[in-house]
Amino acid sequence: MLRLPAVANPVRRALKWDSISAGVGGLSAGALFPFLAVIARRDLEASSYLIAMLGASWSVGNFFNPLIAHYIRRRPKLPYVIYPQIVSRAFFFLMPLAMTAPSFVGVCLFAAAIGALSAPAYAAVIRDAYPVERRGFLMGIVRVLFVGGSMVGALLGGFLLARASYRWVFPGLAVVGILAVAAFSRIGVPAAPGAPPARARVWDAFRLLASDRLFRLYAAGFFLWGLGNLMMGPVIPIFQVDVLNISTQWVGYLATTTSAMGMVGFLYWGRALDRWGPFRVLLRVLGVAALAPATYYFAQNVPVLLIAAAAQGLAMAGGELGYLNAAMRFGERDMAASYAGMFAFLQALRGIPGPFIGAALNEALGPRPVFLIALALWAVSAGILFVGWRLVRAAEGAGEVKGA
Repeated sequence: MLRLPAVANPVRRALKWDSISAGVGGLSAGALFPFLAVIARRDLEASSYLIAMLGASWSVGNFFNPLIAHYIRRRPKLPYVIYPQIVSRAFFFLMPLAMTAPSFVGVCLFAAAIGALSAPAYAAVIRDAYPVERRGFLMGIVRVLFVGGSMVGALLGGFLLARASYRWVFPGLAVVGILAVAAFSRIGVPAAPGAPPARARVWDAFRLLASDRLFRLYAAGFFLWGLGNLMMGPVIPIFQVDVLNISTQWVGYLATTTSAMGMVGFLYWGRALDRWGPFRVLLRVLGVAALAPATYYFAQNVPVLLIAAAAQGLAMAGGELGYLNAAMRFGERDMAASYAGMFAFLQALRGIPGPFIGAALNEALGPRPVFLIALALWAVSAGILFVGWRLVRAAEGAGEVKGA
């Protein structure tokens, strides 16, 4: 299943450095991100709304991504991946000063917001690096290595945080993350034409939604799925800590399970995207994802959460590969960053209010009803995606396969 197909040397070079970056970056990310909300809640007694801010932090940067996508359209894309990621990781050097919940969340928020600014450039770099007929599979291989690193990182993070303060563990992990970015800088993709871009306008990105019906349907379905995930984001660690009294070690076990199933998912969904396209894949992702909120709704002990963790790993792998491939499929080469920027903007629209809606519902209703509300949103999402899939099938019959 992992046998590499025959590809040109530039593709092999890109795959090599992308893979190295993914493995090292996964190690850093796996030891960091699964523990942020638990540390904020358990050690620093963060409120539900501060936990929600952690969930919304990436979306702060995503609001600016349509402008960034327009700005870099005729510029080399790689620097706009590298520099935001380095600055993002460097923020974790401030963790020795983050001794209260607001300061801890503030450091995480700025790190995530700046890191999110690299999304449009990353989509454009990967689009140029990998051929369309094998792109899903090659991206899947890279994600497997990222998830493999995350599995090791989650176990390492649980081990280190049981013995040392996050104030010293997280800066060390930031150094590992910067090394991953340095590896990605060697990926080697063609430079974009040097003509100056037009003045950036937010409305330029919205025209994509107005003019591209398939993109509009896919974006709507993906929006609702992500909204459900984001609403559950702050509720899950609160449920784990307050209701089930989870230990740091079990956080590591759940993160490792998610990572392991993510590895399986990236291989499966990568091949599936090359065959079926993003609509059909996201419909199947929704079916798998539904196991997670259903499990949390009925959970009475920590071990049963392994089912939810496995479903989350499989589903998140398909969702991540799906929207990235959709951004590359819906537009021509010079529009990949614009589509990715619009996806990021929509993620911001749901990403900032989503966790706060979840936190407010948790305060009003308790955690379990939030999981049912997420399932209801996903049912609507599935209906929208089914309409899009039928339109794709009709377009294939007419010889038009854009967005398939």
